[in-house]
Amino acid sequence: MQDKTNQTNEHVYFLNQLYRDFLLPEILGKDTANILYWAGKRISRHYDLSSFDDLAEFFKMANFGKLEKVKERRTSTTYELSGQTVTDRLNSDSKEFAIEAGMIAEAMQKENGRTTECEINILDKENKVELVARFS
Repeated sequence: MQDKTNQTNEHVYFLNQLYRDFLLPEILGKDTANILYWAGKRISRHYDLSSFDDLAEFFKMANFGKLEKVKERRTSTTYELSGQTVTDRLNSDSKEFAIEAGMIAEAMQKENGRTTECEINILDKENKVELVARFS
């Protein structure tokens, strides 16, 4: 059973890499990050993701990585995205996590009712991505 799971994960990772890291940047050019951020917001709306638990489950299902909430403040919440998929993407020089940031921004805006934007910080040494949702 483990072999089949690994094959499925590798297949999903390959498809994500093909679309997100090769095809979309070729088509979208310099606007890739902005369009993918917007697309992430649309995905969050389409799948009615409106809480951290919804996001974490969706990220797991889509093989985006493990999403953890690491710090909550009055005006922001910090998340970390980690796991083999994230490590593989970072090792292949893919630093594009705009879809995830857009999804977090939209879901947290639904959850707290405040305008929310999400910034991306790559933590290369830790093979993680820090996503900071800021509320206004």
